[in-house]
Formats: sequence, C-alpha cells, structure tokens
Amino acid sequence: MSGRAESFLRNPAALLLIVVAALMSIGLTMVYSASGARAGLEQRRARAAELQIVEEGTPFHHGSNYATKQLIMATVGIAILIGLMKTPIELIERAAPYVLGISIVVLILLLVTPLGFESKGARRWMRIGPFVTQPSEFAKVGFVVFMAKFLSEKRHVLQDFRQGFLPALGIFAVFSALVVLEKDLGMTALSAIVVLCMWALARMRATHLLAVAMAALFAGAILIMTQSYRMNRILAFLDPEKYASTHAYQLNQSLIAIGSGGVFGRGLGMGMQKYHFLSESHTDFIFSIVCEELGFVGAVSIVLLFLAFILLGLRIAYKAPDVFGALTAAGLTLMIGWGVFINLFVVVGLGPTKGLALPFLSYGGSSMIASLMCVGILLNIGNYSFARQKSSGVLA
Repeated sequence: MSGRAESFLRNPAALLLIVVAALMSIGLTMVYSASGARAGLEQRRARAAELQIVEEGTPFHHGSNYATKQLIMATVGIAILIGLMKTPIELIERAAPYVLGISIVVLILLLVTPLGFESKGARRWMRIGPFVTQPSEFAKVGFVVFMAKFLSEKRHVLQDFRQGFLPALGIFAVFSALVVLEKDLGMTALSAIVVLCMWALARMRATHLLAVAMAALFAGAILIMTQSYRMNRILAFLDPEKYASTHAYQLNQSLIAIGSGGVFGRGLGMGMQKYHFLSESHTDFIFSIVCEELGFVGAVSIVLLFLAFILLGLRIAYKAPDVFGALTAAGLTLMIGWGVFINLFVVVGLGPTKGLALPFLSYGGSSMIASLMCVGILLNIGNYSFARQKSSGVLA
C-alpha cells in the first residue's frame, strides 16, 4: 500500500466520507424502490382527474420522481458540505450565535406567518416560493454548534448554577419550546438527549443534569397525556394487537415487512408492503422496506455503516484540537446517531411511532441537507486535526 493511500485510510474524516457515500447510495436506491407505488398512485390520480374518470388496472410506475428530487437535494447538500468543509472552523465558531438567532426567528415566522403551514396535524413546514422546507432540521444543527461554543467559553463556570447551568438551560428552553409548538415532540426529545450528552461531556454538575432529565420526562409525560394522538401512539406501542387496524396499523405493517424479508430479502424492488400497506415506506419506515427487499444481510450492513459513522464521528471529536471542536463533533455525531437509533427502535416496535427520518436514507430534502451539513462540519474538524497531527509528526 502506498504512503498516500495508507495516510488516507488513517484519517477518520476520509473514512467517514466513504461511509456517508455508501449510505447515500443505498438511500437513493431504496427511495427509488420504496416510492414506486406512491408515485404510481399519484400519476393515476392526476390522469384520472385530467380525464375525469377513474382508471382501473393501471400498472405501478417506478419512483423516479421521488428519487430525482432526492438526488437534487443530495447535490445541494453536497455543495453545502464542501463549503462547510472548506470554511475556517474559527469562522463557523464566530457565526454560531448569528446562525442560532436566525434559526429562532425562522421558527417564530413558521408559527405566526402564512409562510408556515400545517400537514398531518403538525405545523413544521415552511413554503418559500416553489420550495417546501422543515426549518427545525437546520435549526438543530445551528443549536448544537452554538451550544458547543457556549460550553467551550463557559467551561470554567459550568458547575455554577447561575453563571453556567442557568444560561444553558434558558437557551435550550427557548429552542425546545418553539419546536414543541410545531407539535414536533420527537425532535424535541432528540435535542434534549443530545444536549444532555453535551452537558455531560462538558462536565456540568450531575445533579443539574439529573434535574433537567427528570423535568424533561415530566414535561414529556404531560405533553403526551394532554394530546390524544400522542396517547394513542403510546397505547398502540404497548398493545399493538389491540390497535392493529387503527393506531398500530403502521407498526404492524412495518413488522410484516421486516419478517417477510428473511435472510436475503425478496429482492430489490420486489417488496410488497410499499404497495399502500406501509404508507410512509419511503420516509420514516424506509428501513422496513430495506429489511423486506434486502433481508437480514442488507439490514445488518446498514446498521454496521451507521455504527461506523458514530465511531468515526466520536473519534474525530476525541482527536479535535480544542474544546469547541470536540463538543461540536460529538454533538453533531450524537444528533445523527440518536436519530438513527430512535428511527430503528420505532420501525422494529421497540418504541412508539414517531415521525423522525432515518438520516441519509429517508426521503426528505431538509433531513438530507441538514445531515450533510453535519458531515461537512465533521470533515472540517477531522481534516484540520489530522493535518495538525501529520505536520507535528504524530502520524509518522
């Protein structure tokens, strides 16, 4: 092996890029396969409306429309990734407060102006011209980077209640309140887990962390019990057979897809659950289609790729040259990692149904771009750390 190739393979950022490329390739392929039935139904409805008839027996079309849109969003995300990877990390750190401020303003506009609109009972989306986006996906990236900056600057007073803990809690409270008002409890829970991990890494007082965790659990329980649709999800999770035709329908169809895949799967494109049994087959439940079409082998391969992503991201955090870089890399890695675990837990029935996308695989432009933003910053920190180690002779 040449010296350049060996050096490349010793760089965790380079390995992370390979892992992400593999996940995105699988994701685009599975979006194409999983969205075929939905695309066909939409084409049938459009043509039936145009001809004012209801057609029967029209064959399903492939999901090229969804896959094309996903490819376009991936291309945009890659361009942003390259930009963030090339931007001096000091500039990213200085820009963090402004990015968080803009994110909060956008979240407020989403709630109080006609730019935001409601879909499936939640007001999470914003329409700007022909584009529809989910601002909270981008806001969570800005929130993590800002929190890393705050913790690194306040690291000497973080154990003090008034100077360290209380300001950090206030920032998180504002962010989480806006996301809760969008009726996005899943994103709020994910952000809470990540921020608690970041606070623990920054060595806040254990009693402060425990108090926040208990308060978050209590608030979550209140939010669940006061909204019938959330309570129904909990009941469906606890007794899926009783609610098989109602609240647990999606979960049961997901389990059917997973169980029918066997070891090697039905074959790419040969899955049956995407044909209007599993309605979110190309978004939140795309892993179910992976299991059905690629089987146990395909599912394990994807899980291993995600585990490799998490380990490489945490290695970048460990090797970071300063506290800001370490906390940023750890926070962004945990944001994606916990998102993966929550999605997979829901899909296999280990958690109540919640609308969180599977990073790099699920259809959705906002999720894809936000995930690639995280990768861009991780590559920035990783490459910078690797270059410093190489120049100092550590890797010689």
